[in-house]
Amino acid sequence: MKHLLSVSVIVMVLLASCNLIWPAPTATPDENAMQTRVAQSVAATLTVLLESTKPLTMPTHTPVSPFPTDTLVSPQPTQTPVLLPTPTAMPIPPGYVVIEERLIGPYAIHLWRNTASDSLGFDNVATISAGGQVLAQVQAVSGFGEFTGTDVTGEGQPDVVIETFSGGAHCCFSTLVYDLGPALTKVMETPQSNCSGQFEDLDGDGAFEFVTCDDLFACTYCACAFSPFVRVILQYEPGRGYVPASPRFADLYAGEIGEHTQWAQDVSPDELGSWDETIKCRVLPLVLDYLYIGQADRAWEAFDRFYNEPDAALFWAEVVQAVAKSPLYLAVGPPPVVSLPDYYMLQLLTSCGEEWQYVGLLSEGQSGCDPGVPQRDIYWLTWQLHQIGLLVYGEGLELRPAGCTTNCRLDVVRLSDNARLGSIRLDTTVGFPGEVYRVNGAESAHWRLRGNLSWERVSP
Repeated sequence: MKHLLSVSVIVMVLLASCNLIWPAPTATPDENAMQTRVAQSVAATLTVLLESTKPLTMPTHTPVSPFPTDTLVSPQPTQTPVLLPTPTAMPIPPGYVVIEERLIGPYAIHLWRNTASDSLGFDNVATISAGGQVLAQVQAVSGFGEFTGTDVTGEGQPDVVIETFSGGAHCCFSTLVYDLGPALTKVMETPQSNCSGQFEDLDGDGAFEFVTCDDLFACTYCACAFSPFVRVILQYEPGRGYVPASPRFADLYAGEIGEHTQWAQDVSPDELGSWDETIKCRVLPLVLDYLYIGQADRAWEAFDRFYNEPDAALFWAEVVQAVAKSPLYLAVGPPPVVSLPDYYMLQLLTSCGEEWQYVGLLSEGQSGCDPGVPQRDIYWLTWQLHQIGLLVYGEGLELRPAGCTTNCRLDVVRLSDNARLGSIRLDTTVGFPGEVYRVNGAESAHWRLRGNLSWERVSP
């Protein structure tokens, strides 16, 4: 089991590489006239949904005028113009050369390649210019999409499709779309993930939908290759850009639902290499299909039918919580009311034997060594404590001494050098549901874990 946990750590590092930001380019001599100024980053991004009961809303467009302010042409009424501050000079660095150029109306679209010998091979830069200044700049660009120069949104202006790749082993891809109207407007930027995507006119209305997937459970419950990636459909809406719209295309999921139902019926527990030897990765695809097309009741029915492990309530809460936070999920309504414990008591299970190097989530009156106790590994707890601030960026947890069954402790370690910075206490002496806190000489605030996996602060 230890080697599987090590794989989890490696994957977490690889996924973190998706956030790599390359240095801003500087100007080559022959491009000084054109590349004299660079706009600040376009401010619009996909909104992260935090409550499952609220529909996901996307940010308003962020237009940038390609013309001097005294000749600015107003955008269409459906857009909300927000002009960026005056750009500051940020020339392309030495070693970058233009490998592709497109002129579309008043806009010049360039793809720059880093020719340095130590180039990583995925550090190209794309720029969109007009009126003698760069209005948008994108790093880690793999190329322009095939629909660049066409009208993918159906609003009457050409668009630029930019595809990015960070170079990670499993990750990360993203697609950006800029509308080349009277004001440059970013109308889509997908989250960096394992999923790329493609444009298709699914409903025949002349505007293209973007078909991608959500990898929110990548490498979480099983090996990355077997992780469920649920299909997602984004649709353009004037004034909002591309927004999640999978429920509007529910009929297109029929084939996948049939296939995934068969998966859930005909699977053996360890067939997909689940970390805990359950069938999580065979049940999840079907459950996610139903959730993403807005049929939460059927998602629960499928889950309840096929998943009967002791951690079923915990697993369902994890699924609902993760989906609610995904910027690619459109909540049609709240999930079904499912019986969950009011609280969980967290307890190290090391005293139960050498193979019990886990954290148990005990319901009231439940014994820690009961085989029916839901269990999660130390990396799950690490993630949870990051959410409430008991751990910060660059910190993790390590069970010490290695291989212990008695007098075990959860050390807070600095990931860069494994230095001990403090410890996390899972205090069960105060009675159910116990308390979790950090000790660094002084004690932090104390917390309790609710059955829906939300945290309750119980002391300052």
